[in-house]
Amino acid sequence: MRDEDYMKIALKLARKGLGWVNPNPPVGAVLVKDGEIVSKGYHRYFGGRHAEREAIEKALEKGVSLEGATLYVTLEPCDHFGKTPPCTEAILEAGIRKVVIACRDPNPVSGDGVKKLTENGVEVVLGVCEREAKELMKFFLKSVTTGLPYVTLKYAATLDGKIADFEGNSKWITAELRPIVHRLRHQHMAVLVGAKTALLDNPRLDVRLPGKWRNPIRVILDREGKTLERVDLNVFAQSGRVIVFTERERADLPPNVTIAKCGSALEILRTLHGFGIDSVLVEGGSEVFSQFLPHADEIYAFYGVKVFGKGLDVFAGLTQTVDQELDFRIERVVKSKSGKEFLVVMKRCSRA
Repeated sequence: MRDEDYMKIALKLARKGLGWVNPNPPVGAVLVKDGEIVSKGYHRYFGGRHAEREAIEKALEKGVSLEGATLYVTLEPCDHFGKTPPCTEAILEAGIRKVVIACRDPNPVSGDGVKKLTENGVEVVLGVCEREAKELMKFFLKSVTTGLPYVTLKYAATLDGKIADFEGNSKWITAELRPIVHRLRHQHMAVLVGAKTALLDNPRLDVRLPGKWRNPIRVILDREGKTLERVDLNVFAQSGRVIVFTERERADLPPNVTIAKCGSALEILRTLHGFGIDSVLVEGGSEVFSQFLPHADEIYAFYGVKVFGKGLDVFAGLTQTVDQELDFRIERVVKSKSGKEFLVVMKRCSRA
């Protein structure tokens, strides 16, 4: 097997950590000796063992000597004491002689793992499957390099671009592809909606899939504080943290509700990053979509084969001319089994 083959196994392992390790990156590791895989590991949850340490400890528990082994890891091993000791120390203590890394760690807090390893005689190979690793760690990479969370816009619309009919009904424009939405909620640390969406649709904004999943932090943009008078709403009734951006003060709120100061979309994103949030899924409504579009890194556009004619446009808050193009490219298109729904995933070109 080639270096790329082992690294692809490590990347597959890393994907298991998506949604569980934020704001840390999902990382996978594979240990190889004499052409055989002797151990695997991945970062399972925030604060847990790093992928390298899990792989090393599992091998040692089996009585496998790692002298002269090669470690494949999707992110540069850390060289600092945080929630866990430095991974570089574990690598050196185990006698591993070669480390193949997909992507370097841009977070200065993590230290210079490559330097520590090379200074101690370990051969280091960089950039194997780097593009795939960066895509997997996009939330982490943007968060630590810009001080802003990764922003994904998600909407469901008709073929004529309406997210609600003329009576304001917006639920179930699409249904077959809903599991994708729930996986997005699991992967993102926060899901954000405007007050109108919270009041009219009364969404739960949680993950409803079989098995074990993590619910996101719920964020409501509510300058006038109207939702604060309705603590019976689903966004408040669900367990977990809620952040309300408002200009209204209210003391008698549930303990899981945090009040934050309103501001521009950029100011809101900076505040969320200050709360330790590395990724935000923006789910509506039209004014909110318009407000956050300039800061979006990705768009998940779900379409149902329906036409409303009169209704609410996706980006009703924007005024564009025919020569103004969005800086996005189409990444992929997913069609439902019935052929009545499809998803268009778009990514900002300059951040791809």
